[in-house]
Amino acid sequence: MRLLLATATGAAVFASGTATAFATQSALPKAAAAACSLTTADVTDIKVGDAYIPIKDDATVDFEATIKNPYALTADPGDSTKKVLAKDVTSIRADFQRVGETTWNDATIAQIPAPPTGNQTTAPADVTVKGSFKVTKDNKDGKWQVRLQVIRTGPQTESCKEVTVDPQVKLVSAGVTDPVVITAGEDTKVAVKANILGASAVTARLYSNDGNDSVDLTLSKGNSVNSWYEDTWFDSDFSTGTWTLELTAGRGKESIKYEKADTFSVQTGKSKSKKSKTNVSFDVSANKVKKGKAVRLFGTAYRGSSAYSGKMVELYYKKKGSSGWKFLSFAKANSSGKFSKSVTPKFDAYWRAVVTGTSKTYGSTSSAEFVDVR
Repeated sequence: MRLLLATATGAAVFASGTATAFATQSALPKAAAAACSLTTADVTDIKVGDAYIPIKDDATVDFEATIKNPYALTADPGDSTKKVLAKDVTSIRADFQRVGETTWNDATIAQIPAPPTGNQTTAPADVTVKGSFKVTKDNKDGKWQVRLQVIRTGPQTESCKEVTVDPQVKLVSAGVTDPVVITAGEDTKVAVKANILGASAVTARLYSNDGNDSVDLTLSKGNSVNSWYEDTWFDSDFSTGTWTLELTAGRGKESIKYEKADTFSVQTGKSKSKKSKTNVSFDVSANKVKKGKAVRLFGTAYRGSSAYSGKMVELYYKKKGSSGWKFLSFAKANSSGKFSKSVTPKFDAYWRAVVTGTSKTYGSTSSAEFVDVR
C-alpha cells in the first residue's frame, strides 16, 4: 500500500524564496516616447526574461540590451600614429511601466564597460548590458514596457520594448475522473485536469481520505495557455472511498498549494473482458562502452495510446553467443510512462525491455539493443 503523507485542510499554502534587492537610479524624463520601438542606431535588441505577477514576494525580471557602436576610435594623446578606444556611449538609463499608466518606474541597468587599452585598429560593433526591474504582487498583468535612454557624446535617444507580464498564479478549476471504478486484475485510467493562471509548473497528489494510498504526478501543459493534465492508472489494490486532489502550482521561486482542489470517489466494479494493447520503446545511452563504465537503459511504456504510468517494466539481457534471456531488474515507469536504469555491463550483450500482461492488458516486448564492452 502507498503511504499517505498529509491530510486536506482546504486552505491554500504559500512557499516562496527570498526577494531580490534592487539598486535605484534617477528616472528618465517623464514624457513617454510616441511609440514603443527600438532606435536601432543605438539599441539593436532588448531581450526580457520571465515576467509575471508574484504570489507573495517581489519578482525580479531580468533583461539585456544590445548597444550598438558603444566605443569610438580616437587618436592616442601620447602617440598620434596610434588609435585608442574611448566610450562613445557615456551613460545608459532605464525605466519601465505598465502600458496605459502615466508614471515610469526606475529600473537597474549596467553601464558600458571600460574599453580595451592599447593600440586599436577597430571598434567593437556592439556590447550587451544587463538590467532588471521589479514586479510586486499588487501590480497588474498585461502589456508592459521597458525603456532605455542611450546618452552619447553627441545626441541621445530612447528605445522601448513591449513585454507581456503574466498573471499571478491562480487556480480556476480542477477535476478528476469521478467515479473511478476499479476491478480485480485490471487497470483503470484516471484523468487529472486543471485550469491554472500564470503557472510554469504544476504537480498533483491524489490521496485516499480513508486509507493509506496516494499517487504523485507532474502535470503536463495542455493545448491552451492555462490548461494542465496528466493520466494515471488505478488497480484493485487501491483503497475505495473518498479521495482528494491536492495541487501545487509554481512560478519563479514561489509556489502555492491548493490542498482540496477536488474530491472524487473510488468504487469497485465488475470485471470487463476487453484487453488493451501495450507497447514499449527501448534504447541505450551508448552501444560501445569501456569496461567499468555505466550505460543507461531507458524507454517509454504505453497502454493503448497513453503513458503506462507506474508500470513495473522488466529489463533483460542476453550475453553475446548465448541463446537465453536473463532477467536483470525492474524499472518503474513515471507519470509520463518513462523508465530508466543505469547498469555497468561486464560483457558484450543484448538488452531489451518487457511489459508484462494483465487480465486487462496484453504484454509487449521491445526490440533489442546491443552493447559492446571494450
